[in-house]
Amino acid sequence: MARTLVLYVLASLLVATAWLRLENGAVPYWNLALMIALGVLPGIAVAVGRRWSALGIGVAALLAATAQAFDLPVTDARPGAEHNFFGPVLGSFKDGFLNFYDTQLPFRPDDFPLMHAVVLVAIFVFCGVIGVLLAARRPVAAAVALVVAVGWPATLVPGERPLAVGALGLAGVLAVLFLLRAGARPTRGLVQGIAVTIALVAAAAVASTSGAVAKGAFLSWQSWDPYDRPDTPVGVRYVWNSHYLGIRFPKKKTLVFKVRVPGPQRNLYWRATTLDDYTGNGWQESLDVGEAGKPEQIDVTGLPTKAHEQSNWVRQDITVEALRDNHLMASAQPVRWRPPADTEVQYENGDIVVLPRALRQGQRFTVSSYVPRARPSDLAKASTNYPSTIDRYLEVIQGGGRVPTFDTRNRDDLMHVFFDATWENDSLMQGNRPLYDVAREVVGDARTPYAATVALVAWFRRDGGFRYDQTPPLPIGSEPALAAFVTRTKSGYCQHFAGAMALMLRFLGIPARVAAGFTSGSYDSGRHEWKVTDHQAHDWVEVYFPGWGWMPFDPTPGRGLLNAAYDPSSPVFDTRDTSSFVGSEVLDSLRRQAERAQGRPGLEGVSGLGNPSGAGGGTLVRDKGPSIVALAFLVLAAAMGLVVGLKALRRTLRFAGRDPRNLASACRKDIVGFLADQGYELPPSASLAEVGQELDRYYAVDAGPFVRWASVARFARPSEADAAVGRARRELRRVRRDLRHQLSVFSRFRGAISLRSLTL
Repeated sequence: MARTLVLYVLASLLVATAWLRLENGAVPYWNLALMIALGVLPGIAVAVGRRWSALGIGVAALLAATAQAFDLPVTDARPGAEHNFFGPVLGSFKDGFLNFYDTQLPFRPDDFPLMHAVVLVAIFVFCGVIGVLLAARRPVAAAVALVVAVGWPATLVPGERPLAVGALGLAGVLAVLFLLRAGARPTRGLVQGIAVTIALVAAAAVASTSGAVAKGAFLSWQSWDPYDRPDTPVGVRYVWNSHYLGIRFPKKKTLVFKVRVPGPQRNLYWRATTLDDYTGNGWQESLDVGEAGKPEQIDVTGLPTKAHEQSNWVRQDITVEALRDNHLMASAQPVRWRPPADTEVQYENGDIVVLPRALRQGQRFTVSSYVPRARPSDLAKASTNYPSTIDRYLEVIQGGGRVPTFDTRNRDDLMHVFFDATWENDSLMQGNRPLYDVAREVVGDARTPYAATVALVAWFRRDGGFRYDQTPPLPIGSEPALAAFVTRTKSGYCQHFAGAMALMLRFLGIPARVAAGFTSGSYDSGRHEWKVTDHQAHDWVEVYFPGWGWMPFDPTPGRGLLNAAYDPSSPVFDTRDTSSFVGSEVLDSLRRQAERAQGRPGLEGVSGLGNPSGAGGGTLVRDKGPSIVALAFLVLAAAMGLVVGLKALRRTLRFAGRDPRNLASACRKDIVGFLADQGYELPPSASLAEVGQELDRYYAVDAGPFVRWASVARFARPSEADAAVGRARRELRRVRRDLRHQLSVFSRFRGAISLRSLTL
């Protein structure tokens, strides 16, 4: 039983380490310990011979684990409950599982709580299965389960040290096979098992690093893409249209296009269009389509002069796979297009490019975009002297007139006139008025448009109590959807977050619009290209800053992260560069967010972007931080500490009674266990005298006094035994001390972590 428990703890730590590599954040020690503890319960039932009871115990443990992971009360899992339990749990598990196909890994638990819950449930399930197989003495099946439990997450986030992950899995498998093998003395092969493990790992290391042996993967199943040749193209306008009635991504994930960016890995959002006009109920696209043509160079409205310097451009080669749409995608802000061959295009000022017909599979086009690297102080210094072409982005309702800019004197008074006089009889506009009041409260005394923008992003992502929900509550009556979202429900998806923030910025006199397109997708390092699916369709916000152009901000939690020093949700956000123009309360919140985004001190937050200033419009790709080798050492150290602790506990329990005969037997077992840990096993029938002879013969330790007093304590009259047992225990300590002096440091260490004495 003790050996099985030790194996379970070692296996569960290995499983937990493998699955937690999918996350980038603080380790949930309490939840992790609870999942492991619940997982061992069915195995205990099997070990004590109550195999049918194990099924009921397993079901109860599963209910408790899922309730804790998804934060749902298990008391609702009963007939007649006011709220359902199984429906929300199954729905949340499905959504969390599907999120793994939509999200860059590793992910932040704060941004993806359902994914974090799925990880916890996976740890519980695998620990439970392995525990039952270990208790049932099924070493091969337990080893297979351990391989699956460790190998599955390792293929999702292979990291930079896949050999170390494989070594840990191999060590766990060999430990199970050697320690659970049949026979009277199943631990005899432990040293041989360790030697075999080291030999196999060394051989694998030589083979994998040798140019003459190491080759590309034979199957490379992780990179298989079942959607390379989809049957039919798919559209994503249900994400771009601001209907606010809920969205549901298809179960089948479809690859819609691929993007190759020459040079180092660049993580960008792919914009297809912008929603420029707010109608009072939602945002809509407003294209002023010109005559058909085939432009090569396009002057983008409002961009600075440096946007025309090719050294500031990022080139993107895009291949259409299965997108049913007529928009061309590009990272903001596009400055040169090379559209598909033999295709005329229609466009509006170059910012948005559309085709007369839908895109076809296999079409290719190239676009170069101006992607500035800006720091917070750069955007804070931007003026509010907007060009006339930007005036339309200061209209809070389509055709409703331009609001005063952010730094206009007595602006709040002017806005009250704007509402009370201009829109006094407009119920729709009055319904949106709460957005202005909330915006003023959130930004407080912000002195620049950038400071106000940062405050709103922080509020939507962290401080406002919002949550991402694809089926949010509907507005009541004629209540505008965005007003209901901000003031009442605080539940919505990207259309709600982006639409509300853009409208609130316009109310504050800051030019803004909703951008629609896709997050960066997943990066194929072998082909050096981004693969984007329909599940990555997304809305975000673009804010105009003179001298820099349209800069992206993403207020939606859990759907993407912009990698930029100016963006408060980014792990490279520069709070020091922000302190001079952001209020103390907002700055404290931003610092907390930056710490959460970083996950832990020393984390390399960005892959492929060496410039710490960041690039506007990039999504975050994280390294795992602590080495898997370091985690392996921590697991091994914890296992060794557990073995030593179990042995100390067992020794304490042996000497807990007062019966001198039992204490004398405990003395004998103690010294026999000490010898067993050194690899010298005595037969169970060995007497105290024979034990003393072996100590003298093999270790030159005088055990005569110990044998004499232990024999008196065991066989003499009670009055004599009580006095003798104290002398026997003192002699036992002397014998152990003399034995340690005869042993080398390595032998003592090996004996301390040996499991042999636990089986006696």
